[in-house]
Amino acid sequence: MRYLFIDLLFLLLFLPSLSFSQSSNDDPISEFQIEAFSADLDSLRKANHIPGLAAAIVKDREIAWSNGFGSSHFDTGDGEVFKAVTPDTPFWIASVTKTFLGLLFLQLEEQGEIDLNDRINEMPGWDNFCSWLAGSEIVFGRNLHCDASITIRNVLNHTVNGKPGTGFMYNPLMYSRLSRYIEYVYGNPISAAEGRHNTMAQLVQEHILGPAGMNRTMSSMWQRDKALVYFDMSQGFEYNDGEYVRQRHIERHLAGGAGIVSTVADLAKYDIALDSGILASDLVMEKLFTPAVAPVGTTLPYAFGWYVQEYRGEKFIWHAGWDEKAGFSALFLKVPERNLTLILLANSEGIWWGNPLDGAAVEKSEFARLFMDRFVYGEER
Repeated sequence: MRYLFIDLLFLLLFLPSLSFSQSSNDDPISEFQIEAFSADLDSLRKANHIPGLAAAIVKDREIAWSNGFGSSHFDTGDGEVFKAVTPDTPFWIASVTKTFLGLLFLQLEEQGEIDLNDRINEMPGWDNFCSWLAGSEIVFGRNLHCDASITIRNVLNHTVNGKPGTGFMYNPLMYSRLSRYIEYVYGNPISAAEGRHNTMAQLVQEHILGPAGMNRTMSSMWQRDKALVYFDMSQGFEYNDGEYVRQRHIERHLAGGAGIVSTVADLAKYDIALDSGILASDLVMEKLFTPAVAPVGTTLPYAFGWYVQEYRGEKFIWHAGWDEKAGFSALFLKVPERNLTLILLANSEGIWWGNPLDGAAVEKSEFARLFMDRFVYGEER
């Protein structure tokens, strides 16, 4: 009995401290955190003039929470809401598409279908495109050397401008050449990239969307078997001088820089599939999130379709989407060491914060900071 009493005393004295010292990575998300975050998120949506916003949080490979706020469609004349946003509302995800391309190209490399060291310069039409871009006033043509050897790896890592492979500069126009490169590799005319049989779109469906069970995601405007996704897609809006203006509905092919329509529910499936090893081998997954390194040894802020950065002792893997002409923005933010992900899709530019072209600064996003404060750093607002 005496020894039993000592054992009980030990448990009473030390178990609380053991529980308190557990890594916060294992702590579940509380209902209070969700309620507070949801309220603050909706307030932030309204402050940034976003008509409709869909959101999801994934924790430990499960959807911990998802919700829709506002409207995907409304009459800009009288403001009447007639289609509320839900987690299953499709949005144009803009540059979040690049995360799919990074994965796809690594998958194809592992299968021996492509070589990331191939020169994109050898693709038909390259000289005319590169000369046009380099000679234009478009920022993505700055310091672009068309006679330099530019590899597919350089394009995927955004290390094209300047001496290829030596520095990072975000260049979505170069990503837009990737669908043409795929047609070239598969023996098709590069014009097929803009046609109804976009090979890269088919490969994304075969290698990613299908295995992940993403039935509410289109890999191209031409994916006829998912016409309902296009039909249900949110309207994009511009907010200007106190008024919302409907933008032209998107009718684009999958070029590389953008082209996918999805929902937060489906992107949560994608996130879970990525972290569960469903979509690729361990080797591919390691490469996917490993940032490029310059020849001088400097780690660059971009891997294969994903930004990778450290902030306040935490690693963040992320990508944003922004299409001002279509009226959409997005944020896909992973905190890998906490098995935690935030996904946001909006039908205006309101999520975008102006990330610099030569760096990674997700902490500048009000939406990212709200999430960080609630679920990463545990700060009260």
